[in-house]
Amino acid sequence: GGTVAAVAIADPYQCIAKKNRKYVNECTEVYLTNLGAEELSENFRDFKNLETVWLSGNRLSRLGNLETNFRIQELYLQDNRIVSLKGLGAFKFLRVLMASNNQLRNLDKQLAVLCRFAFLKKLDLFDNPVAEEPDYRLRIIYHVPQVDILDRHSVKQPERTKADDVVPNLDKASAPKPEVARRPPPWAQHSEVEKHCFRTAKAIADRRRREEETALGRTFSTGIDLAAKPPLPRTIRNNRERWDATIAAPQRDALQSRPGEPFKVMDTSKPAPYALTLKRHLSGPCGKVRGDVFHQTLLVARREADETGKHSVRVTHNTKLTPIGG
Repeated sequence: GGTVAAVAIADPYQCIAKKNRKYVNECTEVYLTNLGAEELSENFRDFKNLETVWLSGNRLSRLGNLETNFRIQELYLQDNRIVSLKGLGAFKFLRVLMASNNQLRNLDKQLAVLCRFAFLKKLDLFDNPVAEEPDYRLRIIYHVPQVDILDRHSVKQPERTKADDVVPNLDKASAPKPEVARRPPPWAQHSEVEKHCFRTAKAIADRRRREEETALGRTFSTGIDLAAKPPLPRTIRNNRERWDATIAAPQRDALQSRPGEPFKVMDTSKPAPYALTLKRHLSGPCGKVRGDVFHQTLLVARREADETGKHSVRVTHNTKLTPIGG
């Protein structure tokens, strides 16, 4: 099978003449550039007096094994693959940090680390994705005010004044909204038996609702003739039947009296049927509506005899009211 390539490691022992305690304790600067190193050796823990470290031109993606080197003041990390400055938290006396041309992202996370360096005076972060974020320079000047030289340019007082005016508003706008605690749903406290009962009741209610909808659909879909006329109201139907029965009987003779002549029966024409009279009344221009009353006045002739036996005819009015529309 193929052999696995060894990982290049940056070892500080390469920078001293002899590997002994004396040389290690006296070493304050190591120069490990352009070695193609991908990791830092654990031997850095022995070099507790380091003040300057050159690691530029390698393939480092993270900074490990530097927790005990708290005396480091200058760190050169240009042209690597570093994605975070998290491993530099122990450098309390850091004055120079050169980390250009790396893969640093998320300015907020990097600022959380940079704020710890109270003595930081020179900082280079150009050619990183973090340098392309909006208001990158103003935010660093505001949150790391101890820096005098940023990305090879001196920080002037007008820039500091602008950062003091702009950055606080930016932080308020970009601050995440506090999450509102969500109330648990009512069914969260139910037991499994209660949940089963609720599910069963819901299923029964749904089944009954579907059955009712099906029954209503069958009722309205069969047995109805859409072309059929609506039935007549009961009042109109009863009056029509009563009128038809009345005109079938013989009409009473109308009497007419003339001066000097005895009474004789006068033949009169039959009145118009009730249905025809009602039809003419409804077809009038007055526009009858439901609830109106049809007035029909009839003349009724009666023959009466007085105490002497003399006959006379009395004509009276009989008004008939018929509600229209039932």
